[in-house]
Amino acid sequence: MISSVERKRRIVARRRRRKRNAVLIFALLFILCGFIVFFMFIRTPDREVDASQFVKVEFSGYNHEGVASFSINDDVVNELLASLKEDYESELFHPTLINDEDYIMFRQGMTFTSPRTEGLSNGDVVSVEVGCDKDLCKKFGLDITDNTCEATVAGLEDVEKLSLDDVFADLEVSFTGLSPDITVELRNMSIHPFIKDMVFEVVDPKDAYSDGDIVKVRGSYTKEMCEQTDCVVEKPSEECIREYTASSDQQYVMSASVLPSSLVNEAIEVGKMAFKDANEYGVRVFCEGGLVPVYVNKKATFVYGTPKYMSAYFKTVFPEKSGQMGLSFNDLDILYSVTLSQADGVSCTAYAAVRFSDIIMNSDGTCSCDFSYPTILSESYYAARVKSNVVDSYRTSYDITKVGP
Repeated sequence: MISSVERKRRIVARRRRRKRNAVLIFALLFILCGFIVFFMFIRTPDREVDASQFVKVEFSGYNHEGVASFSINDDVVNELLASLKEDYESELFHPTLINDEDYIMFRQGMTFTSPRTEGLSNGDVVSVEVGCDKDLCKKFGLDITDNTCEATVAGLEDVEKLSLDDVFADLEVSFTGLSPDITVELRNMSIHPFIKDMVFEVVDPKDAYSDGDIVKVRGSYTKEMCEQTDCVVEKPSEECIREYTASSDQQYVMSASVLPSSLVNEAIEVGKMAFKDANEYGVRVFCEGGLVPVYVNKKATFVYGTPKYMSAYFKTVFPEKSGQMGLSFNDLDILYSVTLSQADGVSCTAYAAVRFSDIIMNSDGTCSCDFSYPTILSESYYAARVKSNVVDSYRTSYDITKVGP
């Protein structure tokens, strides 16, 4: 049985324990509250920042056609980041880890958005919204108070705007020659202070053009020319181009299908007139045939009989060979057989070819050829040799078609 003294002692001990526990609990709660308040304090943004100062606005172009461009205001941003880094490094307790990459990402994460950046005139107001990485702002303890910047357009010069029609209005583009041997000539006849100094040239020029070919002409100019004359062109220099179509009233006949039979028949008859001086080829022909030439007063005595038509071939040069040195655009070769005799009565049959070149188609669809001077091109004792000389040897450069009766 517990005595009254012992009972009282135990009661006092319990009361002391309760009081001690209450004090301990209160102290712990006080410390916990202190940590909570401290944590809330360090998590609350402690720096207000006007993000509208982060952007630099610049204007280029000219009045009524100005362009706004945006870039980071390095002075402001560098100063902010340096200050943030200094504060971070001076703190003893870092609730959030910040490394050097975060500062780089903060800069790279900035965006600039504007509803209007082109077609600006002096006096217009351009609004720019600055965007920042929200997570990094929270990490740095930044409170963005304003992120909209307004800038007034100023300093744009009043200039004369030139269209492509203006640029090419006084450019003379002339085509000379016959298709497919047309050449182009450019003459800048403008008296405009800007256009008269422009350089006009054919884009990817060719030595010759065919009827219907598209010729691109570029008008080149420099930035300095624009500044000196207060002029601008609606297209940049590399795109200042206009197309022209090559044309001529006449063209070389480039297909046997359009060669009139009447012209071939005329050529056959005119070609016979080339058989005049038989001594030019007589000795060669007789020697090829194993015959002995006879000379009177040291001169050969060959004469022609009446030439007889054998065949005709129309040749047109391949497009890739067109205009090359020594190649005509077309040839009409007429092959004949003719009796070749000399003073002692010995004779043989010779074979010859007469060529007419560069037959033309006129604007009215008719064809014409210069038949003024028919000349023998090749003559031999062997018919195959003549055909090879004037026909077969040209197959790598010409399209060859047999024509005529």
